[in-house]
Amino acid sequence: MHNMKDRIGLSLGRSVVPSPGRWEGRRIRGQRVGPAERRGDGLDTTGRIIDVHTHFIPPEFLNAADHPAWGAAVEKRDDGDRWVVHDEGFAYPLDEGFLGGQAKLDDMDARGIDFSIMSLAPTLFYYWIDTAEGVAFARMANDSLAQTVASSGGRLVGTASLPMQDPQAAAEEYRRCIQELGFVGAHVGTTIEGEYVDRDRYLPLWEAVDDLGAPVILHPYYIGPKVGYEDYYLTNIFVNPLDTALAAGRLIFSGLFDRLENLKFVLVHAGGFLPYQIGRFDHGWRVRQESRISLGRPPSEYLDRFYFDTITHHDLALKWLIDLVGSQRVVLGTDLPFDMADPDPVGRLDRVADSNETRRLVGGSTASELFNLKEAATSGRTR
Repeated sequence: MHNMKDRIGLSLGRSVVPSPGRWEGRRIRGQRVGPAERRGDGLDTTGRIIDVHTHFIPPEFLNAADHPAWGAAVEKRDDGDRWVVHDEGFAYPLDEGFLGGQAKLDDMDARGIDFSIMSLAPTLFYYWIDTAEGVAFARMANDSLAQTVASSGGRLVGTASLPMQDPQAAAEEYRRCIQELGFVGAHVGTTIEGEYVDRDRYLPLWEAVDDLGAPVILHPYYIGPKVGYEDYYLTNIFVNPLDTALAAGRLIFSGLFDRLENLKFVLVHAGGFLPYQIGRFDHGWRVRQESRISLGRPPSEYLDRFYFDTITHHDLALKWLIDLVGSQRVVLGTDLPFDMADPDPVGRLDRVADSNETRRLVGGSTASELFNLKEAATSGRTR
């Protein structure tokens, strides 16, 4: 197997997302076990399919209209469906899966997913509201997610939403969620109201992450159209992967990884444009002094500080990503229940995986190790 450096050189809603039949696709490892066949109450993740990228909305948010600071409401449409509507203009169906509970577990069963690592819907990051309100919302959302996890029969775990407008408060909430609520990581926007997260003001959080070691999922967000990208849904289709690549690139070029050696990030949407332009990053570092101000090694040598989910929406793109970074750096994700989700990530992995080992790693083993799921179960933190 080539190492990372060798590889570089060689080369929302109500399910508008269709749910595939449970046994569709070529199963490299044979038929999966169903929920009734799982043993024990802990997270025995051996050979299981783990979704690292799926979203949560607190049931408390159903009363959003009673909280003016949240700038949103849940409305019932003429067809009876509930929609989340933000004052800034973005609206999406409120699928029951957002709330966790049996609807989420049933959908996981239909898609062949054993465990899910849930994170707050990025539309609810609330970095743009008053600091005290933001801190209170994050704490409420995390406590609500902890309750959902506790009632999931060991099939869900949580990641922390953080009030990034106050980096010190974000660090404190990260520690509380990991040490008290039993969460297995954090979920942070690629930008904080236009400011990228490599800035020194966010060091209190990154130092806490470096200390405790639970990884951070970086996720782009918006609640209204972005100037220049209003047409054709480009705010999501194009800007989301662009923001992910910019955030990851800035983390590399800033030298943060040399300062804090225990930082680990998961990049959603397969890392956006980053993996496919890493050669350009290296070339720029070689020929431009500006790119070397804080960085003594080529950017590609830092790809091993990232993990990439499988959401490419294209088999060959996913295969190329696995070839580039290695199956030990790619983790299965769905983005459910948003409509931009991959409706059948397990089937895609089955088509792409070139070996049982690749399927085992990408399907769940890498995620289990990254998020320390076995230790979480052993310590009782996920109960």
